[in-house]
Formats: sequence, structure tokens, C-alpha cells
Amino acid sequence: MLFRHIGFDHGIPPSSLIQRQDKMNGWASLWLVGGLLVANVKALASNKGAEERRAFLSRSVSVVVAASNLLPHAASAAVTDETDTFAKNWWTDAIPKSAAPVTPTSPAPQSSIPATDEIVIRINKNDLATSGGLGIELGEVEFRTNLRVFVKTVAPGSLASRLGIQANWVLVSLNNQSTERTNAEGVAILLARAVKNGSVDDALEFRFRDPSVFRQALSTLSEGDTVTTQVAPAGDTTQRYNDGSVMGGQSVTSQADQKVSVSQLVAPKFCKRGATTDDLLEISYIGSVVETGQIFDGSAVKVNGQGVAGRGDDVTLYFVLGKQPFGQFPPSWDTGLFGMCVGERRRLLIPPVLAYGSKGLPKRGIPPDATLQYDVTLVSINGLSTPQ
Repeated sequence: MLFRHIGFDHGIPPSSLIQRQDKMNGWASLWLVGGLLVANVKALASNKGAEERRAFLSRSVSVVVAASNLLPHAASAAVTDETDTFAKNWWTDAIPKSAAPVTPTSPAPQSSIPATDEIVIRINKNDLATSGGLGIELGEVEFRTNLRVFVKTVAPGSLASRLGIQANWVLVSLNNQSTERTNAEGVAILLARAVKNGSVDDALEFRFRDPSVFRQALSTLSEGDTVTTQVAPAGDTTQRYNDGSVMGGQSVTSQADQKVSVSQLVAPKFCKRGATTDDLLEISYIGSVVETGQIFDGSAVKVNGQGVAGRGDDVTLYFVLGKQPFGQFPPSWDTGLFGMCVGERRRLLIPPVLAYGSKGLPKRGIPPDATLQYDVTLVSINGLSTPQ
């Protein structure tokens, strides 16, 4: 009766400290250490006096102190993924939530993975001359050291229109020379030089990036498929003044191509409706460092066998796709989880520019310029965990 009275029938773990005020018998405390009940049930129930209670407390405290010496110190903290321990993998009997090893085998540098959303268009110089130009207006976007030149408008009936060039395409390169660290005026200069140099019969090669291609590919992923997009180009990333001098307190820095890759590890059993902006997503995830294989975060991780403070032993978390507060969740989730279906599991490879950059996060075991890996399972969309 005492066990049922204080909640043993409700799945309270044997590492808990259970306390309850009892109007009939005064107060009682039970410490469960290593699965052993450190209490005298008869003594608790009978209330035989102060001496017996003091003796009981003395024995209990001794056991708790001895047990605390067995816990690992912070310096030897071990982070483990407990997803399969806590969660029932209802969508598949063959592959658990933590499917596939966390650490890729001899992973290729993320910067070397080819992008899957780029379009190459070759234009003969003669066609460009006879058409009176390409017929596009360029715009630009700037953020810190990153520049983007994009197609702002396409003139109806122009050469660009006939070739299928569309507004909002990002210009990646011209004749294999990157245009991602220059502005619209710089692109115009590069084009003038390319037209002037070489033979009139030569072709000009334009490489564009179509953002809608990547997003559409996310909605049609198949198991084993990977899609990749470049979010920042290689080159100098030093913070400088307009005259080119380095800003105070800054150092000269550079980076390789920064690319995001998304792979489908486990296909959903059924899906007619994928996640989209404004959806409330419930996910289970595990985060690791590609270069070291070390787990640094997860919805169901334990540190030294203990739950993470503030999470209440939850094994999933919720966020609104595309509308999360800045800094609260990884921004790469908005990119990589679009189009995801309930029961689907994806792997996101995230470059340093969308992670912890050149400084890393040493206290979490993330070195400078580290690539992060998130293995994510979508548990529900807008509170519905059934396939949609």
C-alpha cells in the first residue's frame, strides 16, 4: 500500500528522491539508490519516535553520500543518446530512431560536395550581340562580407527570357569566375571583359542558383537521396572598412565554400503533406561534430547518465518552422526540415557559417570551423503524429 501511495505505480525512476506529507503518519522519505530501497518500511509506517527517525536518517544519508562518490566528475562528462531507450519507434520495426552511425566514415569535406540546385546556361557571343544584350536587370543583397547578385527582372521577349532565365536566380559565376563576392556593377565589368576577350564565336558560361530547386527537392526526397546548396562562397571573410583596412579588433580570416546538405535516412510510410512555414513541428534529434564524432546536443541526450536541466526528461521538442526566434534554434533547421513528413528521418550537414564559425564552442566540444550533423525525426505536425 505504501508503494502505491507514493507513486511507484506511476513509473517514477529508482534514482528519484520521493517525499510526501502524510497526515496520519507524519512525513516519510525514501531514497532509492542503485535499485535498492534504503528504508525500513515498518519504521516509516509505525512512527515509533524521534530516536528511530534520527537513526533512519543517519543511515540513509550515509548511503546517499557513499553513492554520490560513484558519480563521474564534470571533467569526464559523457554525453549519450537515449532516444531508443525512451521512445517507441512506431513508424518502423526495422530501423530505430537513431538509425545510421552518428559519425560518417571518412567524410569528404563539406565544401567539396557539388550543389544540386545550380543551372548552367551557355550563350554564344554572336547571339548576345544580335539580341542587343541579355535583357536582365540585376539586384544585390549584402550581409557582412557576403554579397549576392541576383536576377531582379527579365525583359519579356529578351534573350534571357528565351533561354529560360528567371527572376530571383542568384548569379554564381561567369566563365568559372565567382561572382558571389562582388556587386551588380562588378558583374557588369566582368561581363564586358568576357565579351571583349577571346573569339566572337566563343560562348559565355553563366552559372545560376535557383532557390526553388532546392526547396522542391526537399519535398520529393527519397530514401538515400541527398540535396545540397551553397549558402556562402569561399574567400576572404575579414571585417573591413570601406577603404579595405581591417576593422579594429578583427583579424584576417577566410573560409571554404559553405554548403548545406540534407539526406533522407528513413522514408515516411505515408505522406501527402510535408512541413511548411508556420507549421508547429515536434522533432527528435541528435547533434554531433562531423570531424570528431562527439555528440554535443540532442532532444534525448543524457550527461553522465543524468537528464539535462530544464528539459524535464522530454525526448522531443517543438518549434515553428520558419518563424523561430533568432538564436533559439539552429537556423539550418528552417532550411533542412522544409517538406519533411511525419515519421521521416533526415540528416543535416551544417557548415561552420551556420554553426559556431571560426571560434567554435569549446565547452560543448565543438572545435573551430567544425561541420555539424543533425539527425532529425519528425514526430508530429501541428500536434498530429499520424501520417498525413
